[in-house]
Amino acid sequence: MSAVISWIKTELPLISSLVQAALAIALAMGVTLTAGQTGAIEATVAAVLALVVAFGTMPFQVSALTGVVQAIIVLLVAFKVHGVTEGLVSSVNAVVVALAALLVRVHVSPVASKAVPVAVPRP
Repeated sequence: MSAVISWIKTELPLISSLVQAALAIALAMGVTLTAGQTGAIEATVAAVLALVVAFGTMPFQVSALTGVVQAIIVLLVAFKVHGVTEGLVSSVNAVVVALAALLVRVHVSPVASKAVPVAVPRP
């Protein structure tokens, strides 16, 4: 797995270009996508690649996970998937953030705060 993450980290532009090339070929072969749908696909691929990189780094970047969720929801909206509402988007994002917080909490230990001496003013 670490070899794949390593490869993805070094080849992000190549992977992104391959997706764009695949989209161009699909469009040339007659697949009809709107500009919004094409953009949503590219944004989702970029977000997923960022998430893969985030999984390979410590501490884990929760913002990468929420970014992927948002990109996937944009993709669903672009393709007019029935039932995707603003309320659903907010609810899914809240659940993802809560689960990510639990995941991160396992790897973090609280540190006792050091007492800061209070300066006493001189008369």
